[in-house]
Amino acid sequence: MAGARAVVPVQLAIGIGLIALSAVLAVGAFRFPPEMGFVILPAYVYPYVVAGFLCAVGVLLSYQAFTGGFRELDSVNGRVVGGRTGAAWVTGGLVGVALLINLIGFVLAAGLLFACSARGFGSRHPLRDLAIGIALTLPIYWLFNAGLGVSLPPLVNAWI
Repeated sequence: MAGARAVVPVQLAIGIGLIALSAVLAVGAFRFPPEMGFVILPAYVYPYVVAGFLCAVGVLLSYQAFTGGFRELDSVNGRVVGGRTGAAWVTGGLVGVALLINLIGFVLAAGLLFACSARGFGSRHPLRDLAIGIALTLPIYWLFNAGLGVSLPPLVNAWI
């Protein structure tokens, strides 16, 4: 068939893996006792939201894998940009969070992780990425503390 696009098996496996992970999360959320809850919402709501999001992403990625491969991948000479250097930036961000979260606080550590991950995916704007990371982390911090009653490391440690 002229113009037909090939299925990309590795990318299809990623999409199917996300769908399977979403199913595992949904089953786990279903098993929460109904009376178990937090401050505002029952405990099972959050895993259902995450499972729904992962399932939607998995379906979209599977569709792209079936229709020729993931879109918007940057490549140079046929190789996807990022590679080992990108993985090193993301890994460094994760290690940084583990080492610094109690020292600089949850929001700054998570903002740093976002900036390192963005750099790993090719961004060249570290201050902008740090600001975006902090802006995304603040509502998550407040949701966990106020909505779930889960105590995270301080917003920003007192010495800062």
